[in-house]
Amino acid sequence: MKGLFLCFVVFCSFSFFSQDKSDRHLHVHFKVNNTFGELTNLVIREVYENGSKDTIFADKANHSIDIPVNKHVLLEFICKGHITKRVAFNTDVPEDIEKVPFFNLVVELIEEDFLLTLDNHKEIKTLMDFPVGYIKFNSSEMLWYNSQENITKTINKLIKKNLK
Repeated sequence: MKGLFLCFVVFCSFSFFSQDKSDRHLHVHFKVNNTFGELTNLVIREVYENGSKDTIFADKANHSIDIPVNKHVLLEFICKGHITKRVAFNTDVPEDIEKVPFFNLVVELIEEDFLLTLDNHKEIKTLMDFPVGYIKFNSSEMLWYNSQENITKTINKLIKKNLK
């Protein structure tokens, strides 16, 4: 009986030590600004592909969250008086990568009042309903990248076009 109990304890201890692989996550540090500086009193909503949601209230512009690997998550950055900005994450990371690199994200929200002054505000507002970034992992370079960078550039060009 002691031998059986000892085998059980040893087996359980191995399963406790092997949790590192399943605990892998993407650490996202983000800073949220507008044209006047850092924003406070933000709502960050994590929307998972299965429909579950998690809402975080951040009183500072600098914040961090952890997203589990092998998930598809949409982050929504919400602040009163600003257009919501969305960034999608595909955290598929190969199993052989134990230490997942972190990701720094700078989000610049557009003020609703400012957007209404632009000639093409409807076009920009429609674009902002979609994620402005789609972050994926490049395992050959061991870094995260925005595969939707062209959309971000398009939005910035539309805004700058009206400022000239």
